Amino acid sequence: MADYFPGEIHIGGPIPRRLLNRLIAAIVAEGVSLDNYGDRPAIQESLVKAFEAGDVVRLYDEEACYGQFEELEGFLARHRIHFNRHSDSRHEFNAENVYYRGGKRPIVLFATEEGCPLLPCDEVTAVLDHAALDDAAKLRALRRKAAPPEMRPITPVQLVSRTGRKGGRRRCPKRTNPTSPA
Repeated sequence: MADYFPGEIHIGGPIPRRLLNRLIAAIVAEGVSLDNYGDRPAIQESLVKAFEAGDVVRLYDEEACYGQFEELEGFLARHRIHFNRHSDSRHEFNAENVYYRGGKRPIVLFATEEGCPLLPCDEVTAVLDHAALDDAAKLRALRRKAAPPEMRPITPVQLVSRTGRKGGRRRCPKRTNPTSPA
């Protein structure tokens, strides 16, 4: 049997304009509020305005399944849309923060009720006890664990017309490249 407790998700960064209607449909399907916990669910018109305003879009649900937005988070990760999620703790479940900035998978960290990320002691001691690392390498490893790149602040929504090619590569015109086989 599922437990339901508060969760919030913040969406930002570059979003392809062609995905906006599908993203809004996914948000409406979650039944989340755009204003605060306990408010009525967001509707399409208010969500369009929120995304076009060019700020971070904040969504709330006081009765989220395990404090998560499983379908919405999956949609966001599949389309590499940046988000942060915080879920409160309840019973035997710890509060957690989730950070996603377009990589392979989100970073999940335990957190305080206020949203401050926590590191498990066993992870810290494993780095400190690692015999092959010098002190500087241990500090760098702890820094990566305590503040991974995914934790950088989420940027405001930027609706983009099209996405660039992976790696920033451009096609080479066949006629202007003397080494081209054509």
